[in-house]
Amino acid sequence: MVVHSALPDPLGAAVDGVLRAADVEHRAHGPGAPLRAAEVAAADERAVALIGPFRSRDVADAVEATAPAGLALFAPAATWAGVTRDDEPGCDDDPARHRGTLLRMVARDTEVAARIAADLRAAGRRALVVAGAHDYGVQLDSQLRMVGLPRAGAPDDADVIVLGGLAGEPEVERAAALAPLAVIAFDGVQGADLGAGRDVRLALPVAPADDVRPGEVLFFVEPARRAAELVAGALRDGARDRAAVLAAVRAAGPFDDHGDPVAPPVWLWRADEEWRLTPDRPI
Repeated sequence: MVVHSALPDPLGAAVDGVLRAADVEHRAHGPGAPLRAAEVAAADERAVALIGPFRSRDVADAVEATAPAGLALFAPAATWAGVTRDDEPGCDDDPARHRGTLLRMVARDTEVAARIAADLRAAGRRALVVAGAHDYGVQLDSQLRMVGLPRAGAPDDADVIVLGGLAGEPEVERAAALAPLAVIAFDGVQGADLGAGRDVRLALPVAPADDVRPGEVLFFVEPARRAAELVAGALRDGARDRAAVLAAVRAAGPFDDHGDPVAPPVWLWRADEEWRLTPDRPI
């Protein structure tokens, strides 16, 4: 049995360590040609899983090769809802056709939005949403509406800003102008100038661990390692073909019917003025 991976080298090394310890053959393709890696893995009769690619769009492309072959694909870092879903905001842009073979290892953006909404609701706080006019910002704004984020109609009525955007885009300047309101941001604004002394937190789908390195590729080392552990466990317990491996890891994950993880971690990470991140608390 062989497990393929299409990941940045640090994550590929973490996967390799787990698989070697379990005496499972690993073929690492690196990050350079994710679709080609998926095609090679799908054509490899001994392959039982592909871990990666890293980016959401590459995952959606890779399943075009792996899903028809019934090969389990683990997405350790992809957060776009359309990787697993076709029924949520943002999924109308060519969602992945994974045929039930794709298993996401982290919370999707919609789940992160739901955790933010629940946390603010429980605290009796209202948020002013500042979102970009680009696809990412529109998607996040719609997801926040869908999950019932308690909203303020004006800055004077808000306890916090929820920022859905990208560094360098106009929404960052709008959020900066609303200081000193605290900020809870989705991934993508790192490096932006939100004002000195600002209370800024990022809502991210990874929990702290000894070798998790915020701001680096290794931020996703735990989800990548967990994917390798699931495959190794399925093989250890007797799975000997693609269908058996897929069934075993689905149950062990556990994953829902869409391939999303059940109760995945989402943490608030505090950002200082240099965008160094430290863990705050789970939500």
